[in-house]
Amino acid sequence: LRTPGGTVRARAVGIATGAYTAGGLTPLLRGRLMPILSNSIVTRPLTAAELDATGFRTKLVLTDTRTLRHYYRLLPDNRLQIGSRSAITGADAGHPRHLQVLIDGMHRKFPVLHGIEIDYSWWGWVDVSHDMMPRIFRAEPQGNLFYALGYGGNGVSYSAQAGRRMAQMIGGKDFIGQDLPIFTSALPTHAFAPFRRIGQRMLYRWYHARDEAA
Repeated sequence: LRTPGGTVRARAVGIATGAYTAGGLTPLLRGRLMPILSNSIVTRPLTAAELDATGFRTKLVLTDTRTLRHYYRLLPDNRLQIGSRSAITGADAGHPRHLQVLIDGMHRKFPVLHGIEIDYSWWGWVDVSHDMMPRIFRAEPQGNLFYALGYGGNGVSYSAQAGRRMAQMIGGKDFIGQDLPIFTSALPTHAFAPFRRIGQRMLYRWYHARDEAA
């Protein structure tokens, strides 16, 4: 690794940079990840009456059954966090209309929260594999390059487990389940990966129409 301040050499390299993995980092990852933008909002703390009206009985993460699904949960201070898909590219990811999609979705699910203050919002990239499965894999059969990628938006919880398994692989240690496909097969590539944004735009429109009709 060459930096303005010096050069670092390592016996093994583990790539765990998620959707922010540079496209030209290594040919072994070219076309294997589909970075998708995700949006989240967080409301002010809900009152006791609002909690009762929304029907929340848990602080576990929940999701609906839409294709372009919403995921939501109550935070420890009773704020509601809700998230879903966002822009196609990063060029307009901060546009208010993407935030409004989430707000409208919250209003439909919880009409009592119409007009509630939004205290926080953010967006970011998640790394999605072409088969929707993560991989913790030795990229070169006899080499020293490893990666743990493709969490599909579940990396906050799963990356701790994946990082441990990748460290065991780098160290040459056995572990239970090491013969599972997520450890023995590479992230799949796709012939149409260079045109993925065109396909994503078309699919988003189709999925949105289907979700609204359901």
